[in-house]
Amino acid sequence: MSRADRAIIFNSRRIKSSPPMRRGANPIRRSTLAKVLQYEIAKMKTHQILLTCSLICLVLSLLFSQQNAVAAPLNTNIDFTGFTGSGFAPSPAAGQLDSDTWRLTGMSTGDQTFGGTHTSDDSARGSDTGGTTTGGVYAFDRGGGNIGLGVQPTGSDFTPGEITLRLRNETGTTVTNINVAYYLGVFNDQDRGNTVSLSYSTDDTTYTTVPTSSFVSTEARDAAPTWQGSTFNFTITGLNLLADDVIYLQWDTGDSLGSGSRDEFVIDNIVVSDVTPTAVTLNQQTTSTNAQNGSMLFLFAGILLAITSALLWIRSRTMQPVM
Repeated sequence: MSRADRAIIFNSRRIKSSPPMRRGANPIRRSTLAKVLQYEIAKMKTHQILLTCSLICLVLSLLFSQQNAVAAPLNTNIDFTGFTGSGFAPSPAAGQLDSDTWRLTGMSTGDQTFGGTHTSDDSARGSDTGGTTTGGVYAFDRGGGNIGLGVQPTGSDFTPGEITLRLRNETGTTVTNINVAYYLGVFNDQDRGNTVSLSYSTDDTTYTTVPTSSFVSTEARDAAPTWQGSTFNFTITGLNLLADDVIYLQWDTGDSLGSGSRDEFVIDNIVVSDVTPTAVTLNQQTTSTNAQNGSMLFLFAGILLAITSALLWIRSRTMQPVM
């Protein structure tokens, strides 16, 4: 037998002895496929966990920063310089007021909300010197450059209504007493008396009226109306405002005497100050600083986790699973 014949017989035996490959069989071993799947699932879970933690930290950082930005400082002096009655917004343009600080309700075109944008209709009636009849919010000019936040009540505006000022305790200590002073003016051009009174709240739900703060305009109109008013001064005691806590001051308006159209009202020169008796509160002086540090801590943690997730993703693209 020749060498070629022997080679043919040998190769035919090898083919017959080899097990036939099943139809549709995958040449990759099952154990290898399982390892690849486990690796990919573990990689996806790691990225998801890191990204989720990063988002949580960034959200917490935003919440901490918002805590310090939602209201004006407790010790404040507001004279409405530059206000033109152009509305309210969280990032106010020229002529507007900050809606994070102010909220007016009781208008026919809808109530305002803290942090909302309200730049039309009753919320933005513009500037006036008195004598208007259209209901809404105005920048009333009392003369001599004295601009104030004013309202013209009507049957569907501010009867009743509220003007709310939100303030934050930025002192770093617990505040128990505050002093509130403001000018309240009236343009008595109608035969109706309306009331304006001051109340306060620490939760924006339950309000307490400040005793003797109620003012009622004269029912009979003046023959030659001009702006007339007085400065009110009150001390609110018995508070427990921790560092960064919020207090709400609210001027409530409504009908009181007579009938027909209503006078215009203006609030100006608001001065709020902490008059808490001096005390040693060393442990509380760091609260405000801790809130700021907490915001930065969560921000850095979120950035670090995001960077770590990105690096792991890049590394996973260049590495192969161990088989």
